Amino acid sequence: MLIPPASDPLLHFLASSLLNHGKRARADRVVSRTLLYIHALTRAPPLPILRHALITASPAVKCISQKRSGKNVVRPAALTEKQRIRAGIHAVLAASKNKSGKTVEERLAREIIAVVNGDSKAIADKELAHKQAMVNRGNALAK
Repeated sequence: MLIPPASDPLLHFLASSLLNHGKRARADRVVSRTLLYIHALTRAPPLPILRHALITASPAVKCISQKRSGKNVVRPAALTEKQRIRAGIHAVLAASKNKSGKTVEERLAREIIAVVNGDSKAIADKELAHKQAMVNRGNALAK
């Protein structure tokens, strides 16, 4: 099995999202055990699976509510790459809370595999955000 490099930016960003009360070592341990669970469940290299899942769950737009002439108007806005990945990580983490499993690592690994298979709540949330952006695209401001 290929072990990912210790300084992978995506793994560091994922650990930062899992960080609780400044305990970086605990967050890093959760990420490494998640990769082990992914490998155990799929018998494939875990890092490409993780990257594919996070890209699949990452939305390209967000909808912002603005007040214009006395009423609230929803306007779509494009996300940067870092914002996209952050939104994807948070969607996967939120969806993993409803998965079966005793530990955070196991639930997160099961959710990542579900995203790759295409049957995840994170993907449904992404499609809903894109659908809402398409409906409200007439409200987008031209720059």
